[in-house]
Amino acid sequence: MGPGPTPAPGKGRLLRRLAATAALCLIGFQARASVLWRGDFETKDISQWGTVDGLTSRLTVVTSPVRQGTYALRVELRSGDIASNGNRNELIRADADTEGTDRYYAWSTMFDASYPIENKWQVFTQWHHSGCCGSPPLEFDLNGGTLMLDRNPPPGNGPTVELWRTPLVRGVWHDFVMHVIWSSNPDLGFIELWYDGQKAIDGKAMQTLFPGMVNYLKQGLYRDPSISAVGVVYHDGMTMGTTLADVAPQLVPAPPPLPDAGTPDAGTPDAGMTPEPDGGAAQISPAQPGTPVAQSGIGFPGQGCSSAGSVGGLLLAAFALLRPRRRRG
Repeated sequence: MGPGPTPAPGKGRLLRRLAATAALCLIGFQARASVLWRGDFETKDISQWGTVDGLTSRLTVVTSPVRQGTYALRVELRSGDIASNGNRNELIRADADTEGTDRYYAWSTMFDASYPIENKWQVFTQWHHSGCCGSPPLEFDLNGGTLMLDRNPPPGNGPTVELWRTPLVRGVWHDFVMHVIWSSNPDLGFIELWYDGQKAIDGKAMQTLFPGMVNYLKQGLYRDPSISAVGVVYHDGMTMGTTLADVAPQLVPAPPPLPDAGTPDAGTPDAGMTPEPDGGAAQISPAQPGTPVAQSGIGFPGQGCSSAGSVGGLLLAAFALLRPRRRRG
């Protein structure tokens, strides 16, 4: 019986290069993501938001408590605080979410330890339609001791649909991450939700826009006007982007482990190949500000990182090089 299989000679350095290139491509692919807007109050004021629907004096930027950075928003709502025919104090981002727009949102909310428990609706974040009347397509609200995400149909087209619920815990920060494809077509609209670092809605197709309308973001507190107790809620860190990595990089799954190149090859080079001096690890210069990351392969012309497919190709090539060759007995 002949000797067992041995690694193909002359491939160790090439394998290491392929693995390094794949890793850099993954980094470059994530680096091309884009944060589109922040409403995180790190400007020390509410200027990141467009307008106020309510009393500016009840919307104050504070340094404690905060979830991230140095500043957060404190919202206070009292009986008699009336704006737009409702008991509300809210901030508005007037830029529209239009048909086919794909967005990720992340923020944190804390209900004060003294927040009143009332078995009535109280909305703290909503994407309101451009029409004048009725409930918004999507709203995060509170009723009694329960937090909820609700989807509302166009006015007069059916009841509210509860998409998610969880018990309210006051006095601590809660983290929300939502992925939405905005569409009036129920087959094209889409929602995913993470709550406190865990997946809460694992992707659902649904209508997220009303036909012929656009949505705009509102955050603060809006509630049933019959509630008399003072409500205090805090918001922080609102970020909007095009990928999960933009708004919540801690939730992005780790890339698969790179293949093990094994012991560096000391065998005889393949016939016709000139041994190449091993200069050690490749020296990668830091990208200059504004310079795209990993725009082309390192040492492999034509093997760019323009898509995740290139990464997969590089990893397949690396695995192929791991296949042993049997010596001729």
